Amino acid sequence: MNRADEHQSGGPQNARKFKHHHQHFGGVCRSDRLLAANEEPLLGSHLVTPRRGFAHHGIYVGRGNVVHYRSVVRHFCRGPVEEVSLAGFAQQRAIWVRSQSAPRFDGTEVTRRARSRLGEDRYRLLSNNCEHFAQWCLRDEHRSYQVERLLTLPRRLARLCADAIVRLLPEDNRALGRPLRVLRTLPRDRST
Repeated sequence: MNRADEHQSGGPQNARKFKHHHQHFGGVCRSDRLLAANEEPLLGSHLVTPRRGFAHHGIYVGRGNVVHYRSVVRHFCRGPVEEVSLAGFAQQRAIWVRSQSAPRFDGTEVTRRARSRLGEDRYRLLSNNCEHFAQWCLRDEHRSYQVERLLTLPRRLARLCADAIVRLLPEDNRALGRPLRVLRTLPRDRST
């Protein structure tokens, strides 16, 4: 087994596959680094572990523990902010360390902020999820890039459809001209 296949969570052997797949869904990014077996992340590290169709986020708080918003997608249940082991956070999946270009706080403060919300039970998929929590701990920003990407999807699809229809129609077709011109004026999403 090579080093890329090993990681502390004991997750899947093909952990590298997640990088490309989830990059498209707002999960693991190119700059993220796979956590090696028996490696301890830096205090206050932003950890990401891929799930089916999304990425789960948490903050490393030392001694092999992560603070995160517990969510159980299978049963559509939500849970409180809790402190769990790295293995409990990963649930047998790979763990990636998200690099922060200019973090607002040092690791000790990020850890303090994460623990200050232990027990909070206000999880909301679109407005207060695990990524919102991690971004607040790290940057004092309440933000989820996954949600932002999801919410721009209808606009991107409308624009793509309008572009495709315009290419298929003759230039002088006026019946669809106005609605298509409106759709084509929708702002382009910068993330695509």
